[in-house]
Amino acid sequence: MHVRTAACTILLALAATLTACSSGSSSADADPAACKAAMRKQLQDAIDAGASATPGTRPSECDGIAAKTLEKYAGELMADQVGDALNSALPTDTTTTGVTPECRAWIERELRSTGGGINATEGYTVCGNLPEDELNQAIEDVTNSLLTATPTP
Repeated sequence: MHVRTAACTILLALAATLTACSSGSSSADADPAACKAAMRKQLQDAIDAGASATPGTRPSECDGIAAKTLEKYAGELMADQVGDALNSALPTDTTTTGVTPECRAWIERELRSTGGGINATEGYTVCGNLPEDELNQAIEDVTNSLLTATPTP
């Protein structure tokens, strides 16, 4: 997380530097795509350098690009970086297999043999790749089923 913070700080410093050094209008021979690519590389280099990264400077590819355009590029690059950080921090989707009869039988055996306790770690192995809330719901369902079952003679 500190690397991402440092990278965003560097990108903001780059935007400030770019704005301060830029003229108000674009030059006809300026290449916006090359400028944005150079800014992206500079940002990636800063991320790779982590806390030891130095503030960015205006890439030569950005000569002749208007200050507002450079600010826009800096914002887009920062938004991309923040989006990537958020996406990498979010849990990945799990493929649910549903509660199998084997899983339900294991839950029932656990409840009967331990007096109500469940070894959830073993449950994840037996019940497959179930999300925690689905496994908890299955445990609750089996518990309710056992509590309401009529005893057999």
